[in-house]
Amino acid sequence: MKYIIIVLVFCLSYSCFSQGQVEANDIAHQDWYESQKTKDSLVVALLKINQKDSTFISTFKASEKHWEKFVEEQFKLKFPAYESWETRREIYGSQFDMLNYQFMKLYCDLRIATLYDLFEE
Repeated sequence: MKYIIIVLVFCLSYSCFSQGQVEANDIAHQDWYESQKTKDSLVVALLKINQKDSTFISTFKASEKHWEKFVEEQFKLKFPAYESWETRREIYGSQFDMLNYQFMKLYCDLRIATLYDLFEE
């Protein structure tokens, strides 16, 4: 009976999936990268559609700069002890990269939603 339980526990532990921090960081980076590609393609499409409207283009570029500044300030709120990229692990540990990419993906997805609204007009 002991051997059956040992074999069963071994089989269950062997078949279980575990994910390390490096894999979680890579997945978060890939998710952010896909969102960033989508956002960039929407920006290019909007600029192409409105290429003759100089007012739209100048306003849109200003909007992009303001959005980037907004995201930077939100980052400072989310990670107040963040000092530099080199010291990030001392403060937040190995999960900082994953948290950073999740944060960036969230705000990238919000920007995508606002860009889709511009297509409707």
